[in-house]
Amino acid sequence: MISINEQQEVFTFVNHELHSKSAKFVALLKEKGVEFTRLSTTTIQNEGIWPDRFYYVLDGNISVEYDDKDLFIFEKGDVIVHPSIEDVEETGLYYSVKSEIEVESLSVEDLSKAISNDFELISLWVSISSLNQLQLNQMIGVLTQKEERANPGFGRYKAGMSIINEGDDADYVYSISEGTAVAMHNGVEVGAIHQDEIFGAIAVLTSQKRTASVIAKTDCTVLMVHKDQFSKMVHSHPKLFLNILTSLAEKITSLNEKVSSKQ
Repeated sequence: MISINEQQEVFTFVNHELHSKSAKFVALLKEKGVEFTRLSTTTIQNEGIWPDRFYYVLDGNISVEYDDKDLFIFEKGDVIVHPSIEDVEETGLYYSVKSEIEVESLSVEDLSKAISNDFELISLWVSISSLNQLQLNQMIGVLTQKEERANPGFGRYKAGMSIINEGDDADYVYSISEGTAVAMHNGVEVGAIHQDEIFGAIAVLTSQKRTASVIAKTDCTVLMVHKDQFSKMVHSHPKLFLNILTSLAEKITSLNEKVSSKQ
């Protein structure tokens, strides 16, 4: 993603993360036998970009305008997902193709079925959606001179530091961009959390206290999505996130069984 306006240094880091995670996500989907529809320049020009579809740019650029102002350019390696920003209506973003473009596409419904019960794909999807949201919020914030609330961000933790403390209020959903962490309950290690895994979502959506602590096992860079932003993402793709939450609940059940066996 190329920003038309000057951005903070974190924008470049996020862009690198997005391209890396998006390439991995699409490759894993194809390994599962998921078939994408290949779209040409003419098709994109005639049909446009739809909110109920997932797009992956193979080559070329797609320009995006907001409020009659140039905002950014989707480039090779970018994923296009429906935004969930309060200031942007569905018709607020205008997409245009000014050069040859090649895109792969998949309906959100088919995407939901493909990643169902696959925790690695689910975690990658949440990370990609959150990182896309972060970039959109930053770019629109520059144009509107308004800081978007619930903006995803990053936290860095040294090995041994607490990312989540058992019993605390749940304000963020997390995903590890770099490093490894462990989940602890009553001082007992109940599971490892690896790169690209999502954690902390159930407590956020149920407004419960944290039921476990998460400790950085190595130095970690962690994507942090505020509960308000995560709620917007859920409302943008309710069916997709239903599958995500089902998978998360199943993993938590498995962890609880481990806790019981160690007591």
